[in-house]
Amino acid sequence: MATTKISVTVDTATLREIRRLAGAGVNLSALVGEALGNEVRRRGLLELLDEMDREKPISAEGHAAGERLWKRILSSTPERSPRSPKKTKPSASRSAKR
Repeated sequence: MATTKISVTVDTATLREIRRLAGAGVNLSALVGEALGNEVRRRGLLELLDEMDREKPISAEGHAAGERLWKRILSSTPERSPRSPKKTKPSASRSAKR
């Protein structure tokens, strides 16, 4: 895949925190690239949802049912414990697959 070098400005606290969480040797270029890819997919999904809503708008009842379901889902998702172990680096075999 072709790549393009860019310059990115990040606030110091965020950079310090990602290095603390991911380790000092974290590949920031890969991390930023992955984050941008996630953002492209997220925006693409939002675009698709907007298109679907234009083609077939959801009823007020359907919207209310979706809101109730979403609130139930959120209330049943446990918060991550601050004592959760740090994410470990992938094994050599997993890194080779990427």
